[in-house]
Amino acid sequence: MASFSGQYWRSKVTASFEALKEGPQTEIDIAVLAPDERLLVRIIQIRGTAGVSKRTSVGQFIPVYYLVGDEKRAATHFVDLNREALESIDFSTRNLISTSVDRTVYDWILHALGERTLEQYETVVIERRNGVVWCIGRQTFEETPLRRYTEAGTGSAKVDGQRLALLYESQPDLITTTTLNGHPAVGGDAREILDAFRQAPQFECTPTTADGDLAVRKTKSSGGADP
Repeated sequence: MASFSGQYWRSKVTASFEALKEGPQTEIDIAVLAPDERLLVRIIQIRGTAGVSKRTSVGQFIPVYYLVGDEKRAATHFVDLNREALESIDFSTRNLISTSVDRTVYDWILHALGERTLEQYETVVIERRNGVVWCIGRQTFEETPLRRYTEAGTGSAKVDGQRLALLYESQPDLITTTTLNGHPAVGGDAREILDAFRQAPQFECTPTTADGDLAVRKTKSSGGADP
């Protein structure tokens, strides 16, 4: 007959894992889980990172345990528990969250915060959040997430305080990197904005070149349809 302590331990194991199957949890003793169960457990836990501004203390964040595949619910639960601390984070740059969790979880955290909406096209992603529009090369977005939000180098462009449709309307019939770079709201790699105009259906234009560089030519006004 199994001892009382053995029965209690197995009961605790079952209860812990069953709780995770029901949904993400804040208090799980991973040590009591069986080895094959531990392999399925992940945690959203914010760590300190060298070179990252820490206006918000790492200790302010409540960690969340979850099972592999439950990233969306885990991120939503994490945001519900930590919204006040998260709202003090500057998500426009490398931050405590982006350096502590993987890309999938980071993206779901942004979604749950209401920080962004995404439009994904063949070679470009349009991301809108907090009055800022980012046009990010698909390869940059998927393969180097910590370089998504930079105006240095190539692969990302920022439109600050300006709707994408209004930027489009402000441009001449032939839109080039030069005309875009002349707009005060534009920063970064303007070719990604041209790619967004080329692929997003609300912009009626055709791809072309100007002095050997990517350009687009308007065929019809967008009518300000961009949100």
